[in-house]
Parts: sequence; structure tokens; C-alpha cells
Amino acid sequence: MTAVIPKTLRTALACALALVLPIGDALAQASPKPRPKVGLVLGGGGARGGAHLGVLEVLEELRIPFDCVAGTSMGALAAGAYVAGVSPAEMKETIGKTDWASMFDDSAGRDSVSLRRKEIDDRFYSGLEFGVTKDGLRYREGAVAGEKIKLYFNALVRADLGERGIEDLPIPLTLIATDIGTGERVAMREGNLTSAMRASMSVPGAIAPVVRDGRKLVDGGLVDNVPIQEVRDRCGAEVVIAVNVGSPLLEADKVTGVFSVMGQMVNLLAEQNVAKSIASLGPADIYMRPELGDITAADFNRQIEAAGIGRTTALGYVDRLKALSVSAEEYRKWRAGIRLAPSAQPPIVDEVRIAETRFVNPTELRASVRQKEGEPLDSRALEKDIVLIYSRGDLQSLDYSVLREREKTIVQLTPLEKSWGPDYLRFGVNLSSDFRSESPYNLRALYRKTWINSFGAEMLTAVQLGSNQGAGLEFYQPLDYRQRYFLRPFIATDQQKTGIYFDGNRVSEYRTRQNKVGLDVGANLDVYGQASIGWLERQLSATLDTGIPVFSNTKGNLGGVATSLALDTQDFAFFPTRGFRVNLDHFEALRSSSGLGKYGRLEGGLGGAWSPGDLILLGTLLGGTQTKGEVPLGDGFSLGGIGRLSAFAPGQILGKDAYGFASVQAQYRLTRPLPILGLSLLAGVSYEVGYMKNPVTEPNLTGGIDSYGVYLASNTLLGPVYLGYSRSSSKERDGRFYLFIGTP
Repeated sequence: MTAVIPKTLRTALACALALVLPIGDALAQASPKPRPKVGLVLGGGGARGGAHLGVLEVLEELRIPFDCVAGTSMGALAAGAYVAGVSPAEMKETIGKTDWASMFDDSAGRDSVSLRRKEIDDRFYSGLEFGVTKDGLRYREGAVAGEKIKLYFNALVRADLGERGIEDLPIPLTLIATDIGTGERVAMREGNLTSAMRASMSVPGAIAPVVRDGRKLVDGGLVDNVPIQEVRDRCGAEVVIAVNVGSPLLEADKVTGVFSVMGQMVNLLAEQNVAKSIASLGPADIYMRPELGDITAADFNRQIEAAGIGRTTALGYVDRLKALSVSAEEYRKWRAGIRLAPSAQPPIVDEVRIAETRFVNPTELRASVRQKEGEPLDSRALEKDIVLIYSRGDLQSLDYSVLREREKTIVQLTPLEKSWGPDYLRFGVNLSSDFRSESPYNLRALYRKTWINSFGAEMLTAVQLGSNQGAGLEFYQPLDYRQRYFLRPFIATDQQKTGIYFDGNRVSEYRTRQNKVGLDVGANLDVYGQASIGWLERQLSATLDTGIPVFSNTKGNLGGVATSLALDTQDFAFFPTRGFRVNLDHFEALRSSSGLGKYGRLEGGLGGAWSPGDLILLGTLLGGTQTKGEVPLGDGFSLGGIGRLSAFAPGQILGKDAYGFASVQAQYRLTRPLPILGLSLLAGVSYEVGYMKNPVTEPNLTGGIDSYGVYLASNTLLGPVYLGYSRSSSKERDGRFYLFIGTP
């Protein structure tokens, strides 16, 4: 039975509702729906991560704040820098000014390391350096150590203003890495920021791992390339903005070489965990996958281009993103809370402290750092000094941090010595052919024992087998911590076959041998050169091996003064683009026996390189002369071979009196060096002219002797490769093809 409401009561209820409903509407308008918590996720993808900067630009323009951020690999770089206060515009400016080819070369450059280090690196592959330990041979853990990358991160987030800890940042931040020992996912939520950024992008095999909290960490993309769940766990994100810049998988027919196979394996691992992450996205979340086309993970010079594509992608989500926007005033306050203070002045350094070392002398390290106590921190000079110290080859990494202890500001340098040091084994090889009868080859090995004492003494033991055989032992003893002066006792032997030519025909072959022992005292001329003087005892012999006995067999002992001066500022050993080389060597035999007379011999050279763009111009001058007496055959002068009249066989033109040589070359860079590998291809032309006074071979080649030719050359993992053709107007024979692979 339906109740009947009296008319007067119905009228009263209607009036009450008329009053209450407007109040409810007003209360609803005064209490808007609260903004959902937003988590930003930036995925890994190498250089493709430049797209993150374009996305961040759009999010700033739309005034969208975040409650927490997570990043992996290159996404860790963008996320870490942004939360540390670096704007997308500042990141783009820094990226645009960075030489990314040199970023993956940890050394200061050949022109900035000592002449002694240059000479070792030029003959023995630095990339084939093994540590000699009690557990056997050990090899480094990555193609590059990432030293410059870490310093780049320090500069980007202004680590010179003080230690940047993840837990101290204004927004919760998580960077993802992988424990290479266990395969576990490591979420870095505290500790040094730049160390975490560096760890997250340590591509296995390419960039050395980072040790944090006793764990050896590599690229987080192996386990969580787009860490969506992390922001849900970290700040309870209700809306996730996820940006995936991972490289697409290659088609099977394009996986053809070892590097493409390795890249495909990494991408396969990343794609598997990315698929799982994407499956967790809900309808309120925003997922972006910029169409980056042919931009690869290694195209670091195209990051600005990738940023433009990222911006275009984000603009396609404007309608959905606007729902997360806040007022201009609210966003200004949020952004101001994480911006770096642009006018912050570098601190006054009260102390420069060197962390504990195993074998490198901390006093020597401190002497190599120009920063002075009581003066403002010069971070650029400090970074340059760090790279120079690292370039000596003793350290696996060298980092700095700015610490506050009470009222003191301390710059602490933390050297991490090579875990496979301080004793090393290196190798070298060269192979060559003139596609006729000459095909010499040589294999060499070097055992280098370093830091024998606090001054940095080292012992070198070298052996070479092949067409030219030899062995040597030397002890290098610096006399001060800066290694400005040194003593060098040494002993060596070498043996080689010397062809004797007449009218282009090889008529005989002599075996020449030299045994020597000596002591030098010298000075290192900064990193650019070295000067020395010493006493040298020599035993020289030349014995017929095959063919016509053109010369009598000789053997004798000599003793005399040897002086040497060398300067080298060239940026590369074999394909320099700038710098010069000078060398001058003099030997004065003051004592002789067994038929060899006293004599003096002087020889020198000058070379230079200049590079306008992709064109490289090279010039060389060489010369030598006897200063007294008669120079024996085993110590004579020679012309012929690549770079010394290329149209002739190596050592084809011999003399004892004097010689001169000049050459000009023009090279054009056909390809740019690849990051990490450094491979490049050059095309070159050359013109050479030489003169041998009173030649003892090829007596018909008098006056100026020319050689001109063309060649292709490449800097490879085995060293320089030359393939060329040269001929000479000084002879009627056909020209000569030649091939050279390895180090001289």
C-alpha cells in the first residue's frame, strides 16, 4: 500500500531541495577531483634516447609535473640529469657541443700522453693488453672504460658543486642496472648519481662495468628496459607516461657479422622484458614509441635529430597529456624546486685528497693534479688532469667527488687501479707483400712490469719472431715523482736479412746482426718529447746468407756516445690529422775493434700533418750523413719500402755516406671513425723523392729518385692497413703493388 504524503509536506520538501542542490553544486565545484600521481619512465636505446629530450620539452610546455621518475641506460642519463635540475634545452646544448667520437676514447689523445707511452702503443696493441696475475692472464672487461663518459655526467649535473646523491634529489628517482654476476635487476634509489647513470648504460663488452656496493653492474636494458612497474611501486603512480626508444630487431638476413649478432642478442633480451612491462599498462597510461627510422643506438651525432622526432611524437598525445596539466603558478613552483642554481660559484678547495691505492703512488698522483688548496675549484682543469693521469695506463678508472666535512670542502680523487695490473703482456704483428718475392712478417710480444718502486720504475721485456728477429730488456727508472728525469739501462739483440739489389734484381742476401748494451740518462720534455745521452756498446756483423758475395763478411765491436732527441705532437700514430714529429739521433764510435773503424753517424727526420676538413695533407723530410770515418754496412742508410720510396723494395738502395728524402701525401677521409671501434677508410696519393750519395747497391740510381702512387688505407683492429700501387720514372720496370697490415 503506497503512503500518501500531505500536500503541505510535499511543498516543504521541494523548497528544501531547491535550497540544497545549488549548495551541493558549489561544493562540487570548490573541490575539484585531485590530480592523479604521475610516474615518468624513460627507456634505454643508446643514441635513440635523444628522443627523450623532445618528449621532456613538450611535457614542460604543457606544465606536467611528475611524482617520480625511472630510467634505464640512455633513459637513465636523461632522467638523472632532468631530476638533478638540467633542462631539456641545456641537455640539447651540451649534446650538440660534445665530440661523441672522442667520448668513447678514454685517453687524452695520443698528443697528450708521454713519448714513452706513444712508442709502446705504436708497436704493441693497447687493445690486446693482458694482465699477468697469479691466477693467469686476465683481460679488461670492456672495449672502453667509460672514463670520459663518467666525467661528462659529472659536468652535466654540476658535481663540482658537491656530491649528488640520488636520495637527496627533490623527486624520487630510480635508475635500473643489471648485476652481471647474478643477472639480477638492480634498482638504484640512493648513492652517487653519476655513478648510477654510468652503471645503467654500461653495455656489456663495449663499456666496462661499474662496481657499486660490491656488485658489478652493467646495462639495465638486459632486465628492465622500460621500468614501468618501478614508478608504480616507488610513488604509487596512477598514470604512467612511458617512452620506449629501444632498437627494433633486425631481420634475419641482416644479422651477418659478429657485431650485428651481439647487438641482436642484446635487443632480444630487451624486447622480452619490454613486452612484459608494456602488458602492465592500463587505459589511463600514456605509451610513446617514437618512429626513429634508421637512427641506430650508435648514432650519437644524431641525438638532436632524435629529439625532434620525440617532440613530434609527444605532440600527438597533447589531448591526453593536457588532462595532467597544472596551473602556471603551480608548475613554476614545482620546476623551481628541481632547477640548478645558475649563478652558483665553484667552492674554495681546502684539501685535495687521494683515496687509498694498491700500487700507484698517491704522492705522484697528487703531483699531477694542478688544483691548489685555497683556490676555487677549476673543474675543467681537474677533468683534463684526470684524463691525462688515466691515459698513462695504470688505472681502470679515476673519478672525483666534492665532499663537505664540517666547514671544509674536500676534492677527493678515487683511483681504481686495473684489477689485471700492474704487470701486463701485449702483442704486435705485421705482414706485408709486394706481390712478387717479398713477403716479410713479424710477431712480437712485450712483458711490462710497472710500479716496481714509488717513483714508477718499470721493466720491459720484448721478443720478436719472424723475418726480423730480436729480443730486449730495459729498466726505466724515473728520478722524481713527476718523472721529468730518468735512467735507462738496457740490453738488446736483433737480426735481419738485408737484400742486395742491382738493376732491380736481388742478387744476394746478407744476415746483419747487432748486439748492444747501454745506459741512458734523459729528460722527458713534458708529454711531447724526450732527450737522452748515454754510452752504447755494440757488436755489429754482416754475413752472406745466399747469393753473390758482393761484400766481405764483417764483424766488430764498437763503443761510443749515443744522443737522441724526439718530439711528437701528432694526434694519431699512422694517420695523423694534425701535429708534427721531429727526431735526431747521433752515434759517435770512440772505441772500435776487429776491423771496424771509428766513425760518426747522424740521422734525423721531420714530419707534419694538417687537416682542412676531410682532406689530410702530410709532409716528411728525412736525412742522414756520416760525421767521420766509414759507416759499416750493418749501420748504413737505406731507401725503399712504404713511405721511403714506395716503388722500390724495402732497403733496396743502401749507402754509407749520406742520403736525403722528402715526400708529400694527400689523403681524403672516405668514412667517419666508428664509435668505440674507430675504424675508418682513407684514399691517398703520394709523391716521394730521394737521394743516396755513393750508393753501394743500385749504383745506376744516382741523383734524384722519385716515386709516385695511390693507395687505400684503413685504421683497423690490427693496426694500419695499406693497399697501394707506386711506380718511378727512375726505372723502366713496371710499378709495384704493395700490401701492409699491422704495426711497424
